[in-house]
Amino acid sequence: MSAMNNLPPDIIEAILRRLPEKSLGRFKSVSKQWCSLISDPQFIKTHLHQHNHHKTSKLILVSDTKCLYSIDINEIVPHLKNDEIPATGNEITFRPPSIRWEGILGSCNGLVLAIDEYDRLYLMNPTTRKISKLPLSRFALPISESFEMYGFGYDSSTDDYKVIAISFWDTDNEHNPDCTDMFINVYTLSNNSWRKLPNSPYDHAVGHLVSGVLVNGSLHWLTSTRPNYSSTIIAFNLANEKFKEIELPDSIDNYKAVFNELVVIGGKLCLFNQLGNDLWVMEEYGVGMSWTKVSIHGVDIDNVKPICSVEDSNRDIVLGDEDGVIIYNVDERVCRNVRILRGPTRFTIGGTYVESLVLPTHIREIP
Repeated sequence: MSAMNNLPPDIIEAILRRLPEKSLGRFKSVSKQWCSLISDPQFIKTHLHQHNHHKTSKLILVSDTKCLYSIDINEIVPHLKNDEIPATGNEITFRPPSIRWEGILGSCNGLVLAIDEYDRLYLMNPTTRKISKLPLSRFALPISESFEMYGFGYDSSTDDYKVIAISFWDTDNEHNPDCTDMFINVYTLSNNSWRKLPNSPYDHAVGHLVSGVLVNGSLHWLTSTRPNYSSTIIAFNLANEKFKEIELPDSIDNYKAVFNELVVIGGKLCLFNQLGNDLWVMEEYGVGMSWTKVSIHGVDIDNVKPICSVEDSNRDIVLGDEDGVIIYNVDERVCRNVRILRGPTRFTIGGTYVESLVLPTHIREIP
């Protein structure tokens, strides 16, 4: 390390930018100069951009004991032809206070939006093990009498991260039983506050109450239009904070599409029909004619859904349900079980994240 310290600062920075995130975390202790450089927001942004095209996703699991675990998909790649694929579950822990997790609501650039058993929201970086709690929104409806769904993403136009909350009253609520409005609130990381947007013109109280799917700078949901209640995919642009509609595949029943599920595979927007095990992939974003169908055969578990693709093999898709992880090869039409070592036996798959140094620097970290 002494030889490194004798190098010019720009050479040191160029070398450090090439290193993986966990190595940089260790190198913070080398000197104050290195710690300051590695923690610098511009260095973090440059490092993310430089490594973004070579990142492998990690699965994030929520166990039945409300703990978090990760699985490195890189571990899976050498064993893709095995009948059973081994993978190691690594618990994601943070410093006290202890948090019991309810679910994962989204991820972007290494940051993960999560919710605990008391419906409190957190932003975390599982790689650096930093975590921050979001403030409560003064616009939020009473938890016991309403439903809420979220989305999380990055607004490149302002270099900021945003959380979108869409809420509506339970029909049995005592405050406003006849209200069918869909309320939208936005949290921005840069000012650590929530603000209210105009109500959504769409009906989000249909199908699965799930988090928004992030593709191409927009969050996507399956909704119904008003007043005829036909199904549509809507995209909420994180930059201009406006909705637009995206065309469904031609052969999808327009009134039943809301009971399908949106996912992201290989960075592309996809629509999954659970009943037929059909995966529709939008090859060119926003172009309705570019939907192509991939049929998933030989899956004998209920409630399975695609999670992501294995990056080194775009023909291998990670599938999951409450009891397991499966790798499906599109060409062979073969499913292979993933055996999780040292991990939970029962869990839900919260989604994926990538390793990064990005931190929720504008909000108070939990000590």
